[in-house]
Amino acid sequence: MDKTKNILRGAVVLFIVAVMVFSSVAVANTTTKTKLKLYATGEGTGVGAKGNVVWDNGMHYEGFVASQWDASMLLDPIAADDFNFEVTTEVTDVHWIGGYWNPVEDGDFDWNVSFYRDRGDGMAPGAKTFEQVFPNAEVHETFIEEIDGGWYFSYWVDLVDAITFTGGQKYWISIQGVGAFPPQSHWSGHGVPIVLHQGVFKSDYFGHPDWVNISVILGGPADGCFQLTGDGESVVPDLDCDGDIRWDQVPPGTIVNSTFTVINSGNIGSMLEWKVSSYPEWGTNWTLNWTFYDDGGFVGTTMPEEVFVEVVAPDKKGKTFEGEILLVNSENAADTCSINVICNTPRSRAMINTPFLRIFEQFPNLFPILRQLFGL
Repeated sequence: MDKTKNILRGAVVLFIVAVMVFSSVAVANTTTKTKLKLYATGEGTGVGAKGNVVWDNGMHYEGFVASQWDASMLLDPIAADDFNFEVTTEVTDVHWIGGYWNPVEDGDFDWNVSFYRDRGDGMAPGAKTFEQVFPNAEVHETFIEEIDGGWYFSYWVDLVDAITFTGGQKYWISIQGVGAFPPQSHWSGHGVPIVLHQGVFKSDYFGHPDWVNISVILGGPADGCFQLTGDGESVVPDLDCDGDIRWDQVPPGTIVNSTFTVINSGNIGSMLEWKVSSYPEWGTNWTLNWTFYDDGGFVGTTMPEEVFVEVVAPDKKGKTFEGEILLVNSENAADTCSINVICNTPRSRAMINTPFLRIFEQFPNLFPILRQLFGL
């Protein structure tokens, strides 16, 4: 009887392992009856470093991915992300957003911070050059928020000795909680902007023994939330934008749209949070007419962001409406940029398509007085 029970127990274990390997979302733990997850979602902004930031990968988060070592059950998911410096730079502190879910209580894990050289193709870590496990007592943490079944924290640690990174070379960092499940530790991340290459992930436990792009896990690219501080030159973002908007011969009261581009012209490795500060007041019920499909966001130095804007043209004929869209750096009110906007409405919608007025399109320099009268 005992032998039969052992065989059945072994079969159940093999079945659970099979589910674990082929599931991309969750596996069951037979001891705790708690589900282990690969990732979860939750949106917010983390606490940024107060010191001299030499690399800023962005501290706004849109979810998290499992990153934990638990030797007792061979739980090993780990995430990594890349960075580089233009010049040789010393790093003294590491800051990141992370936390726990599947919690019994908040959790008090140690944290493993490791650095790697690039493996040579820019797409994954290579040889590990540094590893340090920081006891929980040496990890500074600030509570951010609680979500359904878990917590977000902002963390930072002091490196025992400053680490020098050679300018012009790519490196990778991994951050992994060290502790027994449950709870389950995570490293938070975000989507756009992706700084350099997207984050990567590996785990024998979850069926990814080699580094894979985080998009394989999440269904879309993501970057880790982290900042590096040191005594070198701090990275400074600089808001810029491009793409003045001009709408000509717009029938009054119709919807028009266009795009412009938001650019971070600052130091490589800087992250910029921006928002729309103001826009033209013309148009019917203008407070409701302008629709910015990005009325704010984050932009790194490697990927400008295109913003789509839509508006209902003013219900007046033969007028020229002018104004600007003003953008501002959320962290520096003096850092702004603007997009000029012009909207011309024809004097008569019915006459614009008449054969008589088409002559103005063929001979644009003729009859300037008539052109002015007709609002062309």
